[in-house]
Amino acid sequence: MTKDVVALVGSEPDLGAVVAGMVAAGSEWRVEGVADGGAVRLCDEDGRAVVTIETPVLVEVAGELTRLLGPEVGEVETPVWWVEARGDEFRAGSEVVALRFAARLVERLGGKVWVGDPEYVRDVT
Repeated sequence: MTKDVVALVGSEPDLGAVVAGMVAAGSEWRVEGVADGGAVRLCDEDGRAVVTIETPVLVEVAGELTRLLGPEVGEVETPVWWVEARGDEFRAGSEVVALRFAARLVERLGGKVWVGDPEYVRDVT
């Protein structure tokens, strides 16, 4: 199972914000485009994926975030941009890389980070 982290941000992520997030995730990772531009991967020196970052999706329907992610995001108002970073399930520490990316995005654009497993946060702090 992947290690999902979602940045819920109030404005559309621009290239500068996404690049800043990738740098915060770790400057040692290579960037690789996948899915005909629908996502990018942060990879190690051998080309193995560590984190996949999906294209931002605009969520406009009130209540959709709570339905998909649970009550802890109930206070996030729509419209909001959903940016998912998925850590590779077989890569130790990938959730930390994903969380660092999402945290920097939220730091720059405002919003909230949702994590599939609260233990991710303990790994980073």
